[in-house]
Amino acid sequence: MNTYALRGIFHEIVDLLSWSVARLYDLILYLFDLAMRLLTHVWEKYQDLEFIEKFIALTTIPAFFAVILPIADFYIFEANFSINNPIGVYLIGIVAVMIASLYFPHRFRVYVRAGINLYYLFWIIYMPLAHELTKADPHRILFGYWLNIFVPVAYIVVSALSFLKNRE
Repeated sequence: MNTYALRGIFHEIVDLLSWSVARLYDLILYLFDLAMRLLTHVWEKYQDLEFIEKFIALTTIPAFFAVILPIADFYIFEANFSINNPIGVYLIGIVAVMIASLYFPHRFRVYVRAGINLYYLFWIIYMPLAHELTKADPHRILFGYWLNIFVPVAYIVVSALSFLKNRE
């Protein structure tokens, strides 16, 4: 067996691995730089918003928790089972509309903001009243449910305040 041939193959493999690691390192640095530029751009846009409009952007934080937290639980078979919000995915769309509406004229956006939030609020209140949340009896309503009510109410109030402030 020729040891020079094996040594040459080994060197080629090591060169290929070192080249791959260098390219991976460059890719990670590029993605980090891109993320930092994106975060800087988002922060600058946030700083340019009016004072009341900043609360709409900040309300996305409790909206995130409203989507992921369970809204009810029940005890069965010696264990607690949590129920996630079946319409919580619509809250993600509402957050997207609320953030996008920051860049539209003041005149019509209050109607869109209030309309979608009132619609969501109606359904989130209707579900437990109609026993559509769970058929298990008894069940407990958890903090996530109340957060799902708070977020649309907060969006409506902030939207109304923004409309009243910018109305001329």
